[in-house]
Amino acid sequence: MSLLFFCLSCSNDDNIFHPKTIRINEYEQYMSLPEQHLFIKIVDHENSGVMAETEPFQSNLHLPLLLKTEHVSDMNLYARPYRVELWGDISGLIGSCTVKMDDYRITFPIDMEVKSNSLEVAIQGSWE
Repeated sequence: MSLLFFCLSCSNDDNIFHPKTIRINEYEQYMSLPEQHLFIKIVDHENSGVMAETEPFQSNLHLPLLLKTEHVSDMNLYARPYRVELWGDISGLIGSCTVKMDDYRITFPIDMEVKSNSLEVAIQGSWE
């Protein structure tokens, strides 16, 4: 009986994720960018729809930096990949990394780090 319960609880396809904050640990060109407003977007990798966005912040702030997410849509992280993108109001797209949940295990609450050559962030949130 407990094996059946364990197998059913491991089905992740219906879990909805709500990002609460994004911590920027590092990004490429941190010291060489012109002073500007930056913000993070979480984008659906398949249709480029914006799923969440942070408030803008000044590029001269020290890292790591914790930002609250706004305009949050339901995200099914196990159904499709998402991209975390760093944007500047002058520079445009500065860096991005892809969230592939096959690389992660669900923990409650979630705090996962994703990174690429140009961006390293940690996403904190909750599951529904």
